[in-house]
Amino acid sequence: MKTAIAIAFCLVVTLAAIGFTSVGISSADGPSGTSKSVTFSRDVAPILFRDCTGCHRPGEAAPMSLLSYKDARPWARSIREKVTSREMPPWHADPHYGEWSNDRRLTQQEIDTIGAWVENGAPEGDPKDLPPAPSYVGGWSIGKPDVVLQMPEEFTLGASGPDEYQYFEIPTSFKEDVYIQRAEARPGNRKIVHHIIAFI
Repeated sequence: MKTAIAIAFCLVVTLAAIGFTSVGISSADGPSGTSKSVTFSRDVAPILFRDCTGCHRPGEAAPMSLLSYKDARPWARSIREKVTSREMPPWHADPHYGEWSNDRRLTQQEIDTIGAWVENGAPEGDPKDLPPAPSYVGGWSIGKPDVVLQMPEEFTLGASGPDEYQYFEIPTSFKEDVYIQRAEARPGNRKIVHHIIAFI
């Protein structure tokens, strides 16, 4: 029996702060040349939709949505800064050991595309060039789960103090062994959850 399991955590674990800087951009910032042809709709949106909106969408851990030009435009310089430094998209696996099907790292060409877009004033381009926005099933990144396991009681984090590390056990109540294809943790308050380590 193959079962996709989603673990819904109604808890808070550790305190975290994710910072981006919203900065306005004028078209005078960008140089003339090939960068003028780079637009959000045709060139940048496919990158953001594929590698960023898993977290950068309403209800997820990231501080802002990148599902539309209106959402992304105020953050253009910050996006360029974070992708150029390779802080975003986050990817901590050692690239010297193996390849991963879910590797979110951007290529240098993709980073250069975002940079050229920003340098030219972050134009929207023709909305007809915009690819369909990715769809997510009821907020789940793994698709609709077969089983949802929830904590019997919420854990409340104090308003001040150091990071807290808490351990919780959630019984599955399975009557037989099952294969787990995918699992996803859903904290109740994403603004203060820093890391979750789940063992199944």
